[in-house]
Amino acid sequence: MKRLVQRTLWAIAVIGIVFPAALHAAAKGDSLVLGVFPYISANQMVEQLSPLVKRIEQALGKKIIMVSAPDFMSYVQRTAKGEYDLVLTAPHMGRLAQKRDGWQLVVMTGQQTATVILVRKDSGIERIEDLRGRKMAVGNWRSVTYLLAEEALAHKGLTLGKDVEIVETATFSNVVQSVFLGEVDAGATPTLLWDKWEHVNEEQHSGLREIFRAKKPAPPSFLVMLPPKTDQQMILRLRESLLGFQDTAEGKAFLQKSQFESFLPPDDEAMTRIDPYVHVLVEPQQ
Repeated sequence: MKRLVQRTLWAIAVIGIVFPAALHAAAKGDSLVLGVFPYISANQMVEQLSPLVKRIEQALGKKIIMVSAPDFMSYVQRTAKGEYDLVLTAPHMGRLAQKRDGWQLVVMTGQQTATVILVRKDSGIERIEDLRGRKMAVGNWRSVTYLLAEEALAHKGLTLGKDVEIVETATFSNVVQSVFLGEVDAGATPTLLWDKWEHVNEEQHSGLREIFRAKKPAPPSFLVMLPPKTDQQMILRLRESLLGFQDTAEGKAFLQKSQFESFLPPDDEAMTRIDPYVHVLVEPQQ
């Protein structure tokens, strides 16, 4: 039965990537559409986030339909158009939605966005300065992970795309693989992914080493947000439920597996730390 439910949720998630507006129109009365920014596959989304969906359903008394988008900018545009009833979003995407469109922050994760730069263990590269003239794999250039790597290189006098050749990969998992296979000299990927990689591919994990890890304080990794016109009672009800999630066995298991660490109340200082990364999501005026 559990497997059938997961397959159904997976099918809905896949459909939602392509036809979110249709699902939003269908989600009336007892249903709400949760838009998850595309950082994992539809299958992983269902597997990892189902406990969170269940908690939100209990708090709001409505069925949650979980959907995503094919890429970062599609997700940003769909959020702005109101195609989602609530979102689990990246920090810079949420900050843009908050400042430009009036979306309201419910909670943020205790886990913070951080970047790690990896090289092979047998590489002669020991520090960021050694990357000059080398190739570095990166994920989406609009990701905070990429921007943190760009920032780290700039502090050492290096410019991505000029002093260090960029090799953009489809996913952050591909970044790790590209470094391991020797296709590139280094790679930048989220600590959220790398810190679990030993359980994903032990051979690759043991064959690589870090030359840089971003230090805290950093932006929160995820934000849960509700649309501008949401009434305060609903916001407070969901916030109270998610803040108390860590006090349950299901919540503890979810927060550990997802690496969200915890849910925290809104923090203006933490949100301000996101501001330098928002510009990559703003399309130039025609």
